Amino acid sequence: MRCYECHRAGADQVAEAVCCQCGVAVCRQHARVERQELHKDSGLGKSTRALSARRVVCPVCFTAEHSP
Repeated sequence: MRCYECHRAGADQVAEAVCCQCGVAVCRQHARVERQELHKDSGLGKSTRALSARRVVCPVCFTAEHSP
């Protein structure tokens, strides 16, 4: 699979991840890796997990998620 963002720029780069929002394939250069807090149902106790998960998004989705 090839990186969609590189392809649009006229380059050819192997993709290493898939955006969890739109599903586009991205290379290491274009992948935005973030931490995602996980929640669980626990009544009145702590509702977040001790460890965070990893999520990968493309530059377009990253910009859209962090826009005002």
